[in-house]
Amino acid sequence: MKDEAAFDLATRREQLRLRSAQLRDQIAVRSHIFRPAFSATDRVRGGVRRARRVGDNQALLLLAGAALVGAALVRPRLVLGLGTRALSGWQLYRRVRPIVDGVLRQLG
Repeated sequence: MKDEAAFDLATRREQLRLRSAQLRDQIAVRSHIFRPAFSATDRVRGGVRRARRVGDNQALLLLAGAALVGAALVRPRLVLGLGTRALSGWQLYRRVRPIVDGVLRQLG
């Protein structure tokens, strides 16, 4: 009786080991879908680490540049429109600044 129970237990244990190996193989096959997301996450983390090593001002410029490049890749038309608006705003500022400076000089 003991031998039969031990044999059943050993048989069950072997079946469980085989099933566990099958499940691990299935997980490995199905996990390849997530590899691009994981690699992108690793690249972002590496960029953040590099940005932390650089000085504060350079880190801000680096992150802003990365955000701008990312936005340009995702929404190029939107970035182009924002760039056009920024250029128009800068030109308006350059035209209006002498007028504002003159008014402020007269008031001050």
